[in-house]
Amino acid sequence: MQFIVENYNSEGNKVVKVAHIVGSLNIGGAERFVIDLCSVQQEISGVKPVIISLGEPPEALNIEAENIGIKVYSYANHRVVKLLKVFFLLREFDIIHIHSPFVLKFLSYILPFLNLKVVYTRHGAGPLSTKFWPKLHQRVERYIDAITFVSQEGSDIFHQHHGWASVPSFVIDNGALIKPIEKAKIQHEKLRIGSVGRMVSLKNQLGLLKAIELLNTDMQSKVALHFFGDGECLESLMDFKEQAMPSLSVEFHGMVNDREEIYSTIDVLVVCSETEGLSMVIIEAMANQIPVIATNVGGNPKLVLDNQTGWLFDYDDNDKLAKVIHHIINNRALIDEFGGQAFSYISDNFSIQASANKYAEIYQQ
Repeated sequence: MQFIVENYNSEGNKVVKVAHIVGSLNIGGAERFVIDLCSVQQEISGVKPVIISLGEPPEALNIEAENIGIKVYSYANHRVVKLLKVFFLLREFDIIHIHSPFVLKFLSYILPFLNLKVVYTRHGAGPLSTKFWPKLHQRVERYIDAITFVSQEGSDIFHQHHGWASVPSFVIDNGALIKPIEKAKIQHEKLRIGSVGRMVSLKNQLGLLKAIELLNTDMQSKVALHFFGDGECLESLMDFKEQAMPSLSVEFHGMVNDREEIYSTIDVLVVCSETEGLSMVIIEAMANQIPVIATNVGGNPKLVLDNQTGWLFDYDDNDKLAKVIHHIINNRALIDEFGGQAFSYISDNFSIQASANKYAEIYQQ
């Protein structure tokens, strides 16, 4: 496909202008990944990224992106007006990189009129549930030049439901910005267990509370839970805690932008999700030397090596989760041991630089 705009850097090499389009810049794993990806792409010769958010400004991560030099476009307009503004803006770019099926739906009205290369990344693994989505994907398939997935499971599920045999398909692992860190080995009185993410039924944070409920009161007194995030299940989580374990140490932090604040607050991360792609929360935690207890679903076992970088349990197996937490309480030295192994594993296998290079290859094809 021919690029419309010709741009060259100081060495005379062509610069590809990439518009990353997200549904919003509220806090989430995919949104953080896009910001990190852009931050690295800015350093790659021949790629100039920006972010277009379809959310309503101001958004939680706008400032974070702009503070590291990433241009962010967002519009507080009626849907039709927003669509027109995005259409005229996109004509200045060479590549559209779509990061959400909802963005794909929004752009479906204008894709036929944009002579641009389109890359579509599915960050999730689960199938889209309503009959609308297969029809949409069938309609827009001809306008997509490449589709990428963050896990093989996500690729298999998508192609099973939507086909797309004619579209080049790639699996590209998510990555984290890996910065060498010196973590103070301080053992707090309580084991600080963290949960990070949207509070929706799919994420099943309730499973963590139910697992803690299975511990005896002495063990419950030795843990402190920290929930980071917001969503439709927040109120029910708070109600369950108050009714089942009113004396349990639990703090609901809400949406927190500062990743350093999140990961300095917890000793171990728990992920109870029913499905996952390649979880950015898990990658980030491990990159901060935090071991992870996660469900054995999706891309989780690719990240969490059982009894090496963390622990795996079957979805909704609250008994197993409770036993793992009990084991860690009685063996606190495992936090530093597994945390160090987690950092080494992520550093060696899941850097954002590797992800950025693979996307750059797709852009240039």
